[in-house]
Amino acid sequence: MKKASIKIKNQVSLTCILSFLISCAFLNAQNMPGESFTLQSKYMKGDREIQIALPHGYNEWTEYDVLYMLDPKWNMELKKSLLDFMQKKSMSPRTILVGVVSPDRTSDMTPTKMDNFPTSGNAENFIDFIGKEVKPFVESKYKTSGHNTFAGHSFGGLCVMHALLKSPEYFDSYLVSDPSFWYDNKLLVKMAKEKLSKAGGKTLFIGGRKGKAYKGMGIEAMGTVLKEYAPNNLDWKIIAYENETHNSVIYKLNYDGIKFISQDFRNSTIRFTPNQGEVIPGIPLTIFMTQPNDKLRYTVDGSEPDFDSEFMNDSVTILKATTLKVKIPLKRDHTLPAVSGEFVEGTKLKGIKKGKKHAAGLRYTYYEGNFNKLPNFDTINVIKTGLVTKGFKLKSFPKKQFFASVYKGYFEAKTSGYHYFVLSSNDGLKFYIHDKLMINNDLKHNAHSQKSTVIYLEKGLHPIRYEYFQFDGGAEINLYYKAPGEKPGRLNFDRFWHKPSRK
Repeated sequence: MKKASIKIKNQVSLTCILSFLISCAFLNAQNMPGESFTLQSKYMKGDREIQIALPHGYNEWTEYDVLYMLDPKWNMELKKSLLDFMQKKSMSPRTILVGVVSPDRTSDMTPTKMDNFPTSGNAENFIDFIGKEVKPFVESKYKTSGHNTFAGHSFGGLCVMHALLKSPEYFDSYLVSDPSFWYDNKLLVKMAKEKLSKAGGKTLFIGGRKGKAYKGMGIEAMGTVLKEYAPNNLDWKIIAYENETHNSVIYKLNYDGIKFISQDFRNSTIRFTPNQGEVIPGIPLTIFMTQPNDKLRYTVDGSEPDFDSEFMNDSVTILKATTLKVKIPLKRDHTLPAVSGEFVEGTKLKGIKKGKKHAAGLRYTYYEGNFNKLPNFDTINVIKTGLVTKGFKLKSFPKKQFFASVYKGYFEAKTSGYHYFVLSSNDGLKFYIHDKLMINNDLKHNAHSQKSTVIYLEKGLHPIRYEYFQFDGGAEINLYYKAPGEKPGRLNFDRFWHKPSRK
């Protein structure tokens, strides 16, 4: 019985090794995106090449996460295109991609010496090279956030898991793709039982192929160890993909892995409407989720949501002044704070009866200057005045850039109740009702992010004011609203009124 058991183990290992060697033969080198650098390494006893690709729009006043990856000659182009897509869709943060080239991946990525692999066993030095030489180089050259991910496939996945167990201080997140956990009689699986306790606060994603390969690669065994030995604050996940090969699985796995690792970033993109405003005690105010998620939790007492907090569905209703906080709780350490909204106690604002003295539209005053923020309009000269009525566009102003404008008049509330206002702008904008600053969206920015507010207006006309400046790029103001009994929509000019000036 003992001999038969040994024979089966050897067959499993041989199958994995053959699968690994065959798959490597089909890995075609590609053009690596970005710029190449050569580092002199004491750990690797010679020069080593790294490839660095920056995200679109990289600038020196923004901090960026960094993803360190292995096997960039055949995998970096895929990861870069995937990151570009996910960053564009706000699924992951803008990330600096660092490819670490291995002239002998067997040497660099395996933890111990094995007779079947003559050059094997140099992973500890290789991990220290990345942690103590590559990382400092990247951090000295670029503006980084301090959040670092390590990613690898096959032997690279083995190396990434080794780094988590050996030196968890180097990285925050680990992306392990169809890893060769079978190596050296599942050495890392055994090591994990002893070392996982030091991996708390980290994020780990492991993916492989469903079926015999899931067991043969040692992923099933590692999953069993994680279930028993992983600390509570290790945020980990394993997925087995159907109908994939050792090479094809990397497409799905990278997408899911980056998405999992980036969950904290996506927490920062949570939006609810309104995200601030006034509530009348005892009159229910409904706050709507922009993108509902069945894992969202919320609190209304100012505390951070955790796994015991209430689930946030499509909406939540409040009856008094509240600090609303919403997020998906995570096990990992150093997460971003929840997205919060401050709702203060308000009063019902009385409207003015619309009469013959009111005419359609808003009055505007136009100014010119190189503004970086909204100016004190009392201290600058008026260039032009006019009316905002149907057909008015910002591009009708004399300048397309470097100008400011103020819009005054009345908003018509046709029914008493809560009125929601949503706006976005390029560049800065402030919105007042009854001389109350309801939305402050000042400074230079694009029009992608929206800000919203709510206020109780009784039927009638209510004085409003917009203050706006345009620095450069496209001038843009977008106004939306939701009134009682009305569908949400763009705020049309037929809701604006003003008093004509006397001649």
